[in-house]
Amino acid sequence: MLKKVAPLLLLFLLTACVKDVDFEQAEDISIAPILESSLIFFDFPASEFSEPTGTAIVVVGDELELDVFTDEFLRDNLIKAEFFFEVTHSIDRNFRADIIMYDANDQITYSFAVDIMPDGNNEVVTTHTEVFEDALLEQLKNTVRLELVLSMFPSSSGIPLDENSIGNIKMRSKATLFFQIDNE
Repeated sequence: MLKKVAPLLLLFLLTACVKDVDFEQAEDISIAPILESSLIFFDFPASEFSEPTGTAIVVVGDELELDVFTDEFLRDNLIKAEFFFEVTHSIDRNFRADIIMYDANDQITYSFAVDIMPDGNNEVVTTHTEVFEDALLEQLKNTVRLELVLSMFPSSSGIPLDENSIGNIKMRSKATLFFQIDNE
């Protein structure tokens, strides 16, 4: 009797587990990856800003080529970007970091500033996030070069910085890129 029931039971199990498969679901695939990348970083000792009077504005700068936005895949699928900046400093001076973005014609596409306030020679951490969506994202996509201008403002006491001054200022930053990739 087991020989007669076993094939029927096997047939029932095989047919009971079958479900129609919708192969057209592959046409509706949508993924949303997130990519993080280092952007700008520096670490300057106070002696880098030495000035003899304590009353001068001292400026240092750097540039970064951003040719990633020329990539067609990135331009078509990027839906949001965030630039995160963290500045740690222990120099008894006010600083401002100006971030300026340029297009291929060397025209400014966007700029913003991060104010960095002191607490004597105690270490202070300042953070800033700049979000690019909609019209701002389109401006970012036209950017080919980013410039950082770091300005140190005069001392309120008039005490100059020299090669023996203590403290430092350091920045680290990252770009977080949000994509939406649809199968079309």
